[in-house]
Amino acid sequence: MKIRNIARKICVVITVTAVMMYYSGFGINTVLCKETGASAKKPLADQEYIVRTKSEAPLAKIRKNYSESNNINDNKQHFLEENNMISLELSQTEVQELSVDDNIEFIEEDAIVEGSTQNNKIILNEKKPHKKQEKVNKKNRSDHEWNVQMINANKIKKNKLKKKIKIALLDSGVDAGNDISLAYSISLVPGEEEMTKMFMDGSGHGSSVAGLIAAEDNEEGITGINPNADIYSIRVLDDANQAPLSRVIEGIYLAIEQKVNIINMSFGLNTYSKALEEAIRAAAKEEILIVAAAGNTGDRGVQYPAAYEEVLAVGSVDKQGEVAEHSAKGEEIEIVAPGELVRTTGFLGTEMVSSGTSLAAPQVAAVASLIWERDPSVPADFVRGLLKESANLYGEAESYGNGLVDAEYALDHYDEFKRNINSRGKSEQDLRIEENKEKITTFEDTGCVEGCWYQDDHEVMVPPNYFNVRYGARFPDTNRYGDYEHRIFARMSLNPWWHGYYDTNYIKAVLYATRMGDAIYTHGLGQEGKADTLKYGSASEMRSDISKINWNTELGRINKTYGKSQKDTKGFRRAFLWGMAIHSATDIFAHSAYVNGKRITHENDDADKVKYIEERYKDANVVAKQMMNKYVAKYELDVNDLILSHNVTAYRIRNLYVNVLSVSNGDVASRVASYSYTYSSSSK
Repeated sequence: MKIRNIARKICVVITVTAVMMYYSGFGINTVLCKETGASAKKPLADQEYIVRTKSEAPLAKIRKNYSESNNINDNKQHFLEENNMISLELSQTEVQELSVDDNIEFIEEDAIVEGSTQNNKIILNEKKPHKKQEKVNKKNRSDHEWNVQMINANKIKKNKLKKKIKIALLDSGVDAGNDISLAYSISLVPGEEEMTKMFMDGSGHGSSVAGLIAAEDNEEGITGINPNADIYSIRVLDDANQAPLSRVIEGIYLAIEQKVNIINMSFGLNTYSKALEEAIRAAAKEEILIVAAAGNTGDRGVQYPAAYEEVLAVGSVDKQGEVAEHSAKGEEIEIVAPGELVRTTGFLGTEMVSSGTSLAAPQVAAVASLIWERDPSVPADFVRGLLKESANLYGEAESYGNGLVDAEYALDHYDEFKRNINSRGKSEQDLRIEENKEKITTFEDTGCVEGCWYQDDHEVMVPPNYFNVRYGARFPDTNRYGDYEHRIFARMSLNPWWHGYYDTNYIKAVLYATRMGDAIYTHGLGQEGKADTLKYGSASEMRSDISKINWNTELGRINKTYGKSQKDTKGFRRAFLWGMAIHSATDIFAHSAYVNGKRITHENDDADKVKYIEERYKDANVVAKQMMNKYVAKYELDVNDLILSHNVTAYRIRNLYVNVLSVSNGDVASRVASYSYTYSSSSK
């Protein structure tokens, strides 16, 4: 069952009490983990086209004679048509008919974008790169995330009294509960006219972008670079982080209508689109700064819309300040920002660790908003020019553009730049500001997921206000109740024997743990045995282990951590056991994962390969969110909540098919066949 569908059902059946609990602090996590490089896709239904007429008059006739597509939500907005465009479902014969119509300016495929120059008019001279100088940190011990430190945005004093800059996010939407205040929110995805703001983002992509820009500074989670910015969320990407061009174009014209200052687009495609370019030019004409992810295409070039000269194309660097291997290269690159293993907000109020140029672009947009706050009357070219001129360039232009964005350096040289620009008769050389040769801050260990996930990484999969569940998610990795040989969960190293390890039926184990919690909640303390409905052969062993937990000790630790005075109740134990179950379910992706028929282990170093860990951690987060949906709604956990609805390509899970089949029918099990690694070993 897709997350979106689950969320919609919850909206219908969840109680008022549960809703109030949500708004009291449901946090978020994502996984945007490394995005795949987007490529040009065939049009929806192989028959979707954008048609541009030479005037308004022919549109009515075209709408009457041809089938209009449903790519855009019926939201009372009609910006495509106002610009003489329409999205149609056409056969090849109909395409040929329209191509010879004198009223038609052009026809192009309504291609699919997927969530992954100009030489500025003010800056006339090219900089020469300098050798990178860096201040290396062994580990990020700051209250600020490593990426914020690298671009010196943590040194900027935030002033909420300043003029707010409007930033439009054309993305997958932004969920409630992310400590992000939205000035405007709309979905252009068909069928979502009445979509609740609580579950607006089905993938976490848009929420992660928004958090990097404007998550509130409340000392409770992620803090955005500029929480003072006004975020205009325009949902164009669906739950698969895809959208037809027509919907993106509609979103651009809508952003223009809302008179925003900045548009951020963290997606792309490889093919040129005249219709998209015209929308981009219309936005630029209105003095809107357009920022876009360059793409995760490596040496295959910068994607559109970033490749248009009106757009500020952003590449990605890692914790060492080196341009990422997958970050697009090309002459269109204008600037880079951190984008590898960045911790940010995600869907349904959690945090996540993600990678890609999609993460780099919003950080540049956020710094741009800090610059623009100084004087909202300056043109977009001024902001773009200062961003580029103040960047720290230490690498070749096709990879780094003008260099690494530097918020502090830009604002420190703001007045100098403005004086030079406003001065008449200056030479081109005089227009420059002092070249940025400051040491960049790099990190050996960012605290983000790299190779495996630890207590903290399990914890952030659970929204912060559900602190008992969070604590339960940490518990299996604790070293308590005796030495190594006599620990409760000594059957498997330092972890529970049933925590996602392939030697057991981990699907049944997870389901059983949650039902133990539900049984206690329904029947009272000490009633774990009433969960025996799965015919789980290892149930008695699980009950024996869990019975050894010192509930009062753990409760005391939680109360001390969170400043609470709660007691040992059935609700507390349910939350704790669900947290342990979430830990076990997500560790399936850590301990039973295979790549090319070889199990990923920390000993052989395979787990430390970024492309493996990111994909696994991203998917683990999806499962955690699905489980939290059921926990909040007080529904019984189902096998559908433990499997993924999307394609998995980077890895396989051992015995997944047979374990799913043990608690479901063949139709359900068939959904995991593509990412199940099975063989004839026995399962408990």
